[in-house]
Amino acid sequence: MKSKILLLCSVLFSMIISPSLMAQDDEYYRPDSLRKEKTEEPERPPAEQREVVEKKTLAEFKDRPFIDRVRLGGSFGLSLGTVTNINLSPMAGYELTEKLVAGVGVTGMYYKSRYFGFNEFYYGGRGFLMYSIFPMVNVIAELEGMNVEVDTFTKYDTRKWIASPMLGASYSQPLGARFIKAVHFTALFNLNYNNQLDDYGNNISPYGSPFVFRITFL
Repeated sequence: MKSKILLLCSVLFSMIISPSLMAQDDEYYRPDSLRKEKTEEPERPPAEQREVVEKKTLAEFKDRPFIDRVRLGGSFGLSLGTVTNINLSPMAGYELTEKLVAGVGVTGMYYKSRYFGFNEFYYGGRGFLMYSIFPMVNVIAELEGMNVEVDTFTKYDTRKWIASPMLGASYSQPLGARFIKAVHFTALFNLNYNNQLDDYGNNISPYGSPFVFRITFL
């Protein structure tokens, strides 16, 4: 009787442990390509760690020498046809932050109109802010003052200062030079174009339209 009970217990024990052994053997002999692998997600730095990295980057920028944040260059514009406009402007800028550049420039412009018979030279200056919204795209705000010649239809012509607030954007290509960091293809809109008139209602802006296009090295 005891032997029968022992035999029955051993059979039941074998039935209990056999599935687990078969599962282990099946996992052991299963090809690597069919085994279940546990993928571990990369650890993301917590908000505190990201703040430390950002502060470190900002500190490194602030520690840069003054000369390494200076930009030198200039812009030029060319328009040929009924109105000839040749514009040269040396410029200097300074990196206030990693994305924001402020600068100034002086401008000399030769202007000729075949229709009105003008053949004049304008001069002035500008101040600007350039902010990078993407690695190669900037938005630009500029204020330009130009001294222009006004035809009074008399023996003596006069000169007059006109202000041109402009807004626009530029597409930039890095150059990697120390002072000329990139070339910028710029398009601006003159917000005051329609108000730049002489006493007779003629537009005296040196630009042929409110749209101003330049190529700037800075």
